[in-house]
This record gives sequence, structure tokens and C-alpha cells, in this order.
Amino acid sequence: MSLPSRSNIYFALATAIVAVSSTAAVSGSSRESGFYSSFERLGKVLVKINDVYVEEIPSDSMTEAAVRGMSSILDPHTAYFAEKESEDLKIHTQAKFGGLGITIGIRENVLTVISPLSGTPAQRMGIQAGDRILEIDGKATRGITVDDAVSKLRGTPGTQVTIKVWREGFTQPMPYTITREIINIESVPYAGMLPGKVGYVKLVQFSEPTGEELEKALLDLKAKGATSFILDLRYNPGGLLTQAVSVSEMFLPKGRLVVSTKGRIMSQNTEMGSQRDPIVDTGAPLVVLVNGGSASAAEIVSGAIQDWDRGVVLGTQTFGKGSVQTIFPMDQKHLLKVTTAFYYTPSGRCINKKENGVRWLRDQADDSAKTDSAKPAKGPGFDDDLGAEIDDGSAPDTTLDTLKHKSFRTKILGRKVWDAGGILPDVRVTGRRLNSFQQDLERKNLFFRFAIYLKPKLLAKGKLDTSFRATDAQLEEFRRFLQTDSVKFSFDSPEARLLKEIRKSVKRDSLRGEKYQGPDRAAIRSRLDALDSALSKANESLFSTNRDYIREGINREVLMAVGGTRGSTPYELSLDPQVAEAVKLLRDPARYRQVLTKPKAAPAK
Repeated sequence: MSLPSRSNIYFALATAIVAVSSTAAVSGSSRESGFYSSFERLGKVLVKINDVYVEEIPSDSMTEAAVRGMSSILDPHTAYFAEKESEDLKIHTQAKFGGLGITIGIRENVLTVISPLSGTPAQRMGIQAGDRILEIDGKATRGITVDDAVSKLRGTPGTQVTIKVWREGFTQPMPYTITREIINIESVPYAGMLPGKVGYVKLVQFSEPTGEELEKALLDLKAKGATSFILDLRYNPGGLLTQAVSVSEMFLPKGRLVVSTKGRIMSQNTEMGSQRDPIVDTGAPLVVLVNGGSASAAEIVSGAIQDWDRGVVLGTQTFGKGSVQTIFPMDQKHLLKVTTAFYYTPSGRCINKKENGVRWLRDQADDSAKTDSAKPAKGPGFDDDLGAEIDDGSAPDTTLDTLKHKSFRTKILGRKVWDAGGILPDVRVTGRRLNSFQQDLERKNLFFRFAIYLKPKLLAKGKLDTSFRATDAQLEEFRRFLQTDSVKFSFDSPEARLLKEIRKSVKRDSLRGEKYQGPDRAAIRSRLDALDSALSKANESLFSTNRDYIREGINREVLMAVGGTRGSTPYELSLDPQVAEAVKLLRDPARYRQVLTKPKAAPAK
């Protein structure tokens, strides 16, 4: 008896799919009939490709491509996870894994330790920020990606990994054999006191331990005398819905709605509220910091605080990721993460922004808009209802098309809020923006590299702690460091890059004989040379004009190299314009109350 061919097996599978779909379609609605008809077509396409395609394609690859291809019409958060990706998702939600306890990155094409985490095996073994990892278990890391390095360094707790590192100031690479342990990812990497008895908490994710960590931090701040609080949710990508509720109920009175979800099926329509007494007294002033990196669970918390008039949301508009994902096991190795509902704040606003919604619907709307000649007029930007504008001139005004967005009222004071996608702050304060010279220094990691270079010299002179501040002599040393053979820093300004492109264009057109011949070309060349000279002179003064920022960059990275996040955060907060505005607001009760004021009723006509 001969075995059936693979094409026959595919055909049998497709036939079975067709049979099942036909049976379901008989008793189902027309929508279901259409779905199963399309499903039948997919089966036929797979069979035909398998039978006649010029080269043999593995069935797993075709299935994988078909499944992942669906994401092109769904939302950005519906995803299909293979085995390794499933493990990464588990790490994100549980906030723990087996590893060494180091943050790594690629610096100058070399795998480099950015910072060891406090209390981890790597930190106890003496691994330092700036160490370059040359080998992992005897294999060179040249050309390795961060993801590949992470997979090699992580592993079962109790197992060992040997890394060979090169360190500034040493002449030979050093091997370290480190035993892996369970590494817990902190949700609260920093909490501390700011001037005016202001308690500050930085929350970076919403994982299983988040509520417990935050409660401990808040109780500690209260014990230290905090009478008002800043909850920093900037760049927090979100996480578990249950932890968003847990965080919210630490500030809201018991029994308050935190978030509701609404989906296509009834089981996805839920309401979740605070079920315990708050940790922070509900009369204690509160500011929640947000920005464009605040998403999902971070938006649930800030939206609930805002809608119940419990505190002031300060910063810039959040990301607008207001969708619920449900995870379905597909087999022993794969998971399907599907968007099944949207989040709504207590006032009824949908958090999800259009750009983060269903791609197919967005494409349909875009196509419709192209054929519609009527364009709605733009409404006003930030007005008294939308938020008090504080603009340092570093960013353009945010505008809101009020014709496209519905307004809602907060639950206690009736302040107007909008379903603009994400959470619009009550007080808008832009973050710090860098000029092109500063961006170039940061992009090339020059402060980090200088701190690693400087640290051994500082330690040789005595104790190095968080009181470090760069001297004028160290600034000059940084200037010389930029010109060393290993760095050779040259600032290529946007103007200089544009000038190069103009020169190329002029030369290209002249060679083709199209224009810029003879005297004209000489005149253009002379003027470009003069402009080049002027830019060079301007560049020479850049170090002096950016001296304060350079000092701050050196301070920040040396403090990070000395004490990790806890060593550098207090200093960084002292320079943060959004934190400064939050502290100023909390220390001005009259202004705080003014932001959280019930709007005056319109006069009777």
C-alpha cells in the first residue's frame, strides 16, 4: 500500500475545510457564509502553490506567512507568537527571568554593558558599566545583535555562563563565570523626596509585582513626610490591566470606576473599579506625568485620575493605545494575541487613537476621504477647556480638530475632556528638546564613553559618589577626548550636510552641461566657500555655547556609572522641566485648585 503524496494530503485537508465551511454556512448568517467561502479560497490557494510553484516551499513557512500577513489589515497589536516570542511575552508580564542582571547595548559595534542591576549576580561579580563583552561561552560576539546576546545570556537559574570582557584601563580581557539567578525587573526603579515634601515615584511598567512595589514606595514616602505626590508614567508602555486598576485604587476612593472595556461580543464588555481603600489620602495633591510614550495601562491610570478630578495630568498627549488583547494558545509552541475590545475612561472616552486602530477600517476611511472634496474646518487648539498651555518654544502647539472629536465631562467637577485618542493633559508642558549638536553627542554615546574613560582616574583619587560634579578642567579634558584617535569627533551640522548636497548638485549639473558654466559656476563656488567658512567658525564656538549641557551630560553618565539608575536619577530630575513644573504646581495650592476647578455655568439667556 503506497503512502499518499503530500499534495494529496494538502488536497484532502482543503477538501475537509471546504466541507466544514459548507456545513457551517448552511446554518449560519450571510456574513458567516462569506467568511467560510473566503476560507475555502485560501485552502485552494495553498494547495495550488504547493502543487505547481517553481520551488518547494515548506508548509510551515506558508502557514506562518499567511498568519502573519493578516496583520496588514488588523491593528498593530494583534500578533502571532512563535515559541521564543511567547517566552518574551511571559517575561514582560511576570517581570522576571533567569539571567545575570545587566542592561546591554551595542556601542561602536561592540556588545557593551550599559549598567549592572543592583543586587544581581553580575553586579556582585564586579561587572561594570562600559565593560565590552568580547566573548560569550568562548564564542566571539563580533556582529551579534542585542536579541541574540540576550538569548545567550539568559537561561535556567543555577546554570553558568562565561563572558570575557575588556575594560577601560586594563591591558588584557578578563573572563567572568557567572551563575544565573532569577532576575526581577523593577516596576519602580526609583522613588524619592523632592523639595516641598513632594514624594516622587517613577513607574516604568505594569507587570505582576507592580502594585506591591508601588504600595511599598508610597508608604515609604509617606513615612518620610511626603504631603503631595508625583506619579511619573512617562515612557511607560503599559502592561497588565489588573495592575492598572491596582495602581489607580491607591489614589482613588473605594468604589470608583477605573476603566470599562467594550468589544464585539458580550463577554468583552466589563467594568473594573477600585475595591480597596487608597494608600494615599484622597485630599493629598497629586500630579501624574505623561507624554507620547505613555500607553495602555499608563493611559488607564491617568485617564481615571483625570476623570475623577483626583489630580492634575501634566505633560503632553499620550500614545493612544487603548485596546485589550486576549491571548489564545494555538498549539504547544504558538500563541495568538488578538485585540478583542477597547478601553474607555470613567467619563466614557475611548482611549484608542485612530492610528492604533484597525488598519482595514483606517484604509477604508482614508479612501473615502480622498473622494470627498468637503474638508471640515479646523477647530481651536488648547483653550481653557482643553488645558493650560505652557510652551517653552521648543515644540509646535498641539491642535485639536474639535469637529472630529466628542467632548465629555469629568465625573466630579464637570471639566471638559476630549476623546482625541490617548489622554490630553490638564497642563501641557513640553519636555526638554536638544539642538543638533547635543543630539550628535548623545547619538554617538560620547558622554557614556567619556564617563567610562574617566571613572578609573576618579577612583584612583579617592571615593567617588553621587556628589560628583564635573569641573572646568574635566570639561576641557572632554574637549581633548573628542579629538583622540579613538573618537575623532566631527560635528556635521544639518546646514553643512545641506551645503555638501548643493555642491554635489552644482557639480553634477555642470558636468552634464545643463547649467552653471563658466563665470556662473565660479560665482556659486565662491559663495559656497564663504558659507562653508562661516559654518566652520560657528562650529568652533559650539563647545562654548553648549558648555552647560556638556557638563550635565558628563555628570549624568558618571553618576550612572557609579550608582546605576538610583545614582543618576536625582540629578536628572533636578534638570527636568516637566518635573520642575509639577513641583511648582504642587507647592502652589491656589494654582493647583484653579486647574481643578468646576467650570462656571453659562449665563441664562
